[in-house]
Amino acid sequence: MWDLPGDEGVEIVVKAVKLGITYLETANNYQRSQLNYHKAFRILNLIPGQPGYDHNLRGRLFLATKTGWRYSVIRDGSKPMGHSAGGGGTCIDDLKRSLTQFFGDGKGYIPEGAYIDLMQIHFLSHDAEVDAIFEGLENPSDKTLPRIGALAGLIDFRDGTNHTGANPEHKKYIRHIGMTGHENAAAHMYAIRRDTKNVLETLLVAINPNDRHYFCHQNNSVAAAAAKGMGIIGMKIFADGVMYGLEKKYASQPGQSVLSVGRKGKVPYQDFLEYSLSAPGVSTVIAGIGLIDKANDPTRDQLTANLAACQRREPLSSIRRGQIEEQVAALHGTDTNFFQRPSCGMLAPQSVKVERDSPRGPVKVLWTTAYAAGEPLARYEIYRRDQKIAAIPYKPQLTEEPFAYTDAEAPAADSGGIWYKIRAVDSVGAFADSLSVKPV
Repeated sequence: MWDLPGDEGVEIVVKAVKLGITYLETANNYQRSQLNYHKAFRILNLIPGQPGYDHNLRGRLFLATKTGWRYSVIRDGSKPMGHSAGGGGTCIDDLKRSLTQFFGDGKGYIPEGAYIDLMQIHFLSHDAEVDAIFEGLENPSDKTLPRIGALAGLIDFRDGTNHTGANPEHKKYIRHIGMTGHENAAAHMYAIRRDTKNVLETLLVAINPNDRHYFCHQNNSVAAAAAKGMGIIGMKIFADGVMYGLEKKYASQPGQSVLSVGRKGKVPYQDFLEYSLSAPGVSTVIAGIGLIDKANDPTRDQLTANLAACQRREPLSSIRRGQIEEQVAALHGTDTNFFQRPSCGMLAPQSVKVERDSPRGPVKVLWTTAYAAGEPLARYEIYRRDQKIAAIPYKPQLTEEPFAYTDAEAPAADSGGIWYKIRAVDSVGAFADSLSVKPV
C-alpha cells in the first residue's frame, strides 16, 4: 500500500509470483498498491505490448481488485454512492484506473490486451448499497434511467457489450465479478438472493477463529455463497494484525503491520491459516504480508512461512477447528474483529405470513431466512398453536422467493383463530421463534 524504502511491497509481489502464488488481491482504495503491482509486473514481464511479455505467466495469474463505487452510470446529477481513493464517481472510473495503474502509464493509457480477472464490489454493508448495485440490471439499455448500478456496467466490460452506454468501444476488460464485505452478513445474503442472473461469482469475507463471537459469516453469508456455488475467499485471517498486537483499526500508514512470524506465547500462525482455509466452502485465503527475508528464513519471512502453512491436502476436522477457536479465545481474547458487526444472537425467521383461501381449506405458511449465531442452523420447525406439525432441514435462502409449508390438516377456522409460528433451531438445540401469525 505504501511507498517504502527499498520497494518492499514490490519485492513481496515479485517473490510471491516466483514462489508459485497465483491469486493477487488489491483494491482502488489501497493507496499506492496498484502502482506497486505495476512495478512488480514490469519486473515480471507482465505488461502487454512490452518486449518479452510473458503471456503464459499472465494466464496463470488471477488478478483481483475492487471498486468502492455503487453505480456505473449517473445521469440525474445525483451524488455518487460509495468511495474511491482515486476520485471519480462510478465503478467504470475505478475499473479504468485499475487497468492504467496495473498495466499502463497510470494516467489513463491502457495497453491492448490488458485485463483484470476479478472486479469486486468493495465493502458492501447495507441493503441500500445492494439495491444500488442492482439498479437497471433488468433493463440497462433504458436511457431514461437516472442511474445504472455497478453490476450492469461491469457486465458490459465483461462481455464486450454496451447496453449501459459506458462501453462504446466494446472492451472486454474483466473476466469475473464479485463482492466483498467485512461487516454485515445479512447484506451479503441479500445480494445473493437478489442475484437471479448469477452475476456475482465470488464472496470475499472475513474468516478467523473469532468469527463465531460476532455476526458470524461462516454460518450465514459463507453458507449461502457455498450453496450457490460461488468462490469464497477468506480474509482478516489475523484480524488485521490485532491477533499479534496491532491496534484495533484499519492500517492507513507505514508501521501498522506485524513484523514477525507469529508471536511467542500466542496461537501459532499456522493454526490461523489452516483454520480459515478449512472453513466449509472456502476456496482460498488472503493474508497481508509485512515482512520478507532474502535468505528465505521461515522464522523471518512471513511469505514463505504462510505459504508452507497452507500446503494442506485435507481440511482440518470440525473438532480441531473448535480447539483452535478455544485456544484463540484463551490466548488472544475475543475482542479482536473490530471490522465485524457484534453478535445479535440467533435471529428468528423473518416476514412470516399465513394464507388460506377458504375456512376449511389448507393453510400455507411462508417465511424468509433466519440468521445463525455461533452455531450453524439445523432446521425450521412449524408450529400450529403449541403443536409442532413439521420440521424442515435448514438450507440457505438463495432467491427472494420465501420458504413455504402447506398445512393440509389445518382445522376449520374458529373465533380464536389458528396461529402459526416458525422456529429456527441450530446444531446444539438453541432456538429462536418468530412472532405468531394467523390467516388474514
